[in-house]
Amino acid sequence: MPAPKTCWTITNEFPGMKSQVMGLAEAIGFPTTHKTCKRRWPWGWLGLSWGNSLNQLTTDSDPLSPPWPDVVISCGRRSAALALAIKKQNRGKTFCVHIQDPVTNRGAFDLIVAPEHDNLRGPNVISTKGALHKVTPQKLEEGVRQHGALFQHLPRPYNAVLVGGATNRYQMPREAMEDLIQQILLIRDNTQGSVLVTPSFRTPFREALTKALENEPHVFLANIEKMNPYFAMLGVADAVFVTDDSVNMVCEACVTGKPVYILPLLGHGDTKPKKFIQSLIQQGVVRLFQGSIDSWIYDPFNDTERIAARVRERIQ
Repeated sequence: MPAPKTCWTITNEFPGMKSQVMGLAEAIGFPTTHKTCKRRWPWGWLGLSWGNSLNQLTTDSDPLSPPWPDVVISCGRRSAALALAIKKQNRGKTFCVHIQDPVTNRGAFDLIVAPEHDNLRGPNVISTKGALHKVTPQKLEEGVRQHGALFQHLPRPYNAVLVGGATNRYQMPREAMEDLIQQILLIRDNTQGSVLVTPSFRTPFREALTKALENEPHVFLANIEKMNPYFAMLGVADAVFVTDDSVNMVCEACVTGKPVYILPLLGHGDTKPKKFIQSLIQQGVVRLFQGSIDSWIYDPFNDTERIAARVRERIQ
């Protein structure tokens, strides 16, 4: 019996990118090792393939050395050159999948997985409705089994609130957090239920969020420094509310098939996440939160398994 194929996932330190590559790797099912890697300046900043990228890693990066994997899944422009360098070192035997537009050397990848709103086309390009991720119905069920008891003392309906924050194009001001806190309490009051809130590591002013909510009734606030029952919150939720700064979080919420409301952040301008969200609003998948709570039906979407099947088909 042949040995199972090996897989490396490569990203920088951004959790959203790691979620995408790990979600696809888990769906493919090969033994996987994640590599967090950054290239030294100026190569990492430029994101270009100048010289041997494997010799340009920062000292705190995970090592990239033989034995080389059968599959590499990379995400983000700055990781693209590392994947292609591995393929070159392995004499073309490594199958390279890149998530998002690599910008350069597109034809050198075996597959590029890019969201429809990037408008990327090519014989090796597979378009997705949104971002890949690790959320599956099975994980939601398991999350509820493990952590659902955390919310049993709270009244229904359960409203999960997914809070993002700063991105490379948006620095969330304190005023935005203060406004968001008021929206969270409005959700609780208008539904006469509970809010299950989880920030992310991108969320600034988490202390202010905690101080404002810790003594409020019918509020569960996840302590992400210790344990985040994220899957359980999505699993038990009757509705999901997501800030408008992250394609990943919106796509994860839309796996549930439950009503998904968007919470606009003050000062967040015209970015890719907002354009993506606008397309989902036009399709009737999500709605902007404007105070009232409704129920509607849409087709839950999750591109991850579809892309995984294409990868397995190509490399078997």
